Amino acid sequence: MKWLLLIAKFIVERFGEAETIRQPTSTKEIDINHLRNLLRAQYPDAHIYLSDKTYKLCSPADIKYFLKQDRTDRMKYVAEWWDCDDASYRLLGQFSIPGWSALAFGIAWSEKHALNCMIATDGKLYYIEPQSDTIQEKLEAWQGTKIRLFVI
Repeated sequence: MKWLLLIAKFIVERFGEAETIRQPTSTKEIDINHLRNLLRAQYPDAHIYLSDKTYKLCSPADIKYFLKQDRTDRMKYVAEWWDCDDASYRLLGQFSIPGWSALAFGIAWSEKHALNCMIATDGKLYYIEPQSDTIQEKLEAWQGTKIRLFVI
């Protein structure tokens, strides 16, 4: 029993106490066909994998709130060990909690880079750079020019 307390103490000291995350506010939805068409219109050659029949659109304010709570952007980059794909998958995993997992939020891979993506309440595709929490409408040159894969 004593070792369980030591493990719990280590976890709290290392990662901090669990924070209560409020639920997202968006109630607007998008169905799988509309979402696929939206992505296909911008990237006709991309592979698109959609998991659910309907998604809630992302409120930019909700996403900014969530990113402030998340620590993915604070993790130190280590080539091949903790790089763009690792950060993208971690951030997606952080969103995989009740309420937030219903959002149209996922991962996008370009020919150079992996990052997160979302469909916002304005119906537009946005990218989230998980290593800096930057939300952007277009890829920057270093991120590539063409999305090859979406997983939402």
